[in-house]
Amino acid sequence: MPSWRCLFTVPPPRQGVEALLLLLARVVAGVMFCVSGWNKVFTDAGRERMVHTLIDAGIPFPVVSAPVLGGIEWIAGGLLVLGLLSRPSALLLAAICAVAALTDGIARIPAGLSVPDWLSWFFYLSEVPLGVLLLWVAAVGSGRFAIEARAALQ
Repeated sequence: MPSWRCLFTVPPPRQGVEALLLLLARVVAGVMFCVSGWNKVFTDAGRERMVHTLIDAGIPFPVVSAPVLGGIEWIAGGLLVLGLLSRPSALLLAAICAVAALTDGIARIPAGLSVPDWLSWFFYLSEVPLGVLLLWVAAVGSGRFAIEARAALQ
């Protein structure tokens, strides 16, 4: 099976504490992205903030990119909460976290830090642990408390 197809397979549901932690990870990350995406798409203030952030980060076509990224966050976040297409949704959102950390996030780190201090600042950027959490969901699937897990059992 080609490697990209594995993103659309539903692995055997995780059990016990891991299933609960996957549910918690999906809900927290999904709600955060869903609300953030909603604001970027449907509120003028949210869209303006996002456009300015994209301009400052040097992202191309910020006026077009802002609502597109907001839409991805809104839809993928909602799918993550529901446990539908969790793996591709988590991977998309992890990619957004990576780009945000490597552009806007790094720009917020003060200059002139030692390597350990710089790494401390970097790993405290919210995008970094959130991206790692999303990569975990993309790797292992949504867990047993997801719509896609229920559908796979039938």
